[in-house]
Amino acid sequence: MRIATMTMTAVLILAASAQGKSENKREVTVYYTDNASVPYLTRVQAQGLASTMFAGIGVTLNWRHGAPSHAEPGAIAIDFVTHTPETLMPGALAYALPYEGVHIRIFWDRIGSDRTGPELLAHVMVHEITHILQGVVQHSSEGIMKARWTPQDRSSLARKPLHFTEFDVVLIHNGLDARGATVEIASK
Repeated sequence: MRIATMTMTAVLILAASAQGKSENKREVTVYYTDNASVPYLTRVQAQGLASTMFAGIGVTLNWRHGAPSHAEPGAIAIDFVTHTPETLMPGALAYALPYEGVHIRIFWDRIGSDRTGPELLAHVMVHEITHILQGVVQHSSEGIMKARWTPQDRSSLARKPLHFTEFDVVLIHNGLDARGATVEIASK
């Protein structure tokens, strides 16, 4: 078990450095601000796994620290936060604003103590980025876009990432195409 964990960590570090480049021209810039002091290695491993998961469906994530400028339409902004009130979305690990199309807030105080730290964080990021890219509030009956992951789902994250359903992939690609059209129109 320890060897498997060490192997997964090495794979995640390599994936983070490669940033999971896809061979497709579908690219998304994701900015992050860390107001929660997420451990560097945890964040980098999570970003690497998230990039690899998206590369598997032909989408490249380009990670940047800070906030997107108004001159960069189509970028996504993730904010890691703590001190989440218990009454704010009880049980949720994060939320996205898919109709607004930019902002994601991740409740690090609800994730950080979980023993599957980087893997869970990666899945939360992928789930919320997917909401933004799809541009709708939609959940699947299985995989990464389930509304609630079961304890079995969560315990297997380190061994095998949750998958995108075919419908999720179609919505992501359609959403990216629509975002690209919006960017093109906005830049003319």
